[in-house]
Amino acid sequence: MKHISSYYLCALICAISFTVIAAPAPEIDEDYGRTLPFFGDRVRDMGITLPKPIGISLFTHQQEDLMHLGDFKVDGESVNDLLPNGESQTTNMTSIVALRGDVWILPFWGVNAMIGKAVTSSNISLGLADFQNGNLSKLEVNGLATTSTITALGTSLAFGHRNMFATVDAQYIQTSVSGVGVSLDALVITPLLGLNIGETGWRVVIGGQYQDYQKKLRGDLGDIKFSATQTSSRWSTMVGMQKEFVDNWEASVMMQDGKTRQGVTFMLGKRF
Repeated sequence: MKHISSYYLCALICAISFTVIAAPAPEIDEDYGRTLPFFGDRVRDMGITLPKPIGISLFTHQQEDLMHLGDFKVDGESVNDLLPNGESQTTNMTSIVALRGDVWILPFWGVNAMIGKAVTSSNISLGLADFQNGNLSKLEVNGLATTSTITALGTSLAFGHRNMFATVDAQYIQTSVSGVGVSLDALVITPLLGLNIGETGWRVVIGGQYQDYQKKLRGDLGDIKFSATQTSSRWSTMVGMQKEFVDNWEASVMMQDGKTRQGVTFMLGKRF
């Protein structure tokens, strides 16, 4: 049972990408006449610069999350008399490295995919019922480590006007935890508002992130099947900055803060 609470966080990775369709147009757009995005030339004729349609980025994400656990079951039988609801929690520190690719199909709509690895260290506090004196005792398990494989498919919408822009990124994420037979699903939605700072190549963004993860944890420990529910705050605030460099390279940093979640994401990418 001590492994139950260390898996969920890996499903909550955020893959942040900045998309701008509203920067002032140069005199000659080198992408004029390209197939992708479809109808791109119509937008360029309106004096709007579009990003390169294909992007590849490498990013690292660090996140700490507090999760409350309950409704423990072993082999389908409730053990809430031993592990009462609302008395157990875990603090997870996750480090993720992932590769992300995206393609803009239309000027305002694109698709993306991601694959990566995550390492999670968990500090677990289990609330155990003491049948002798009727009190509640705590079992602490610290530094429990797991590794996971993360895959994701997503889509993005973008809108821009002058130096202002807005994006909404939605991803379906699946996480497989090595060695314990646990697989988790999550839906991550990230709405952002941004501003291009003149001709400097800097952009600032602010927004939020909604993480709708699978509430029920299920897995196998040898011949034992276990399950538990998990709850935490789903929304967090996000702020960040991005810088464009020569040859269509870009780098960004995004800070994340919520009631039960804090994180930071660094990204380095190139568009083609």
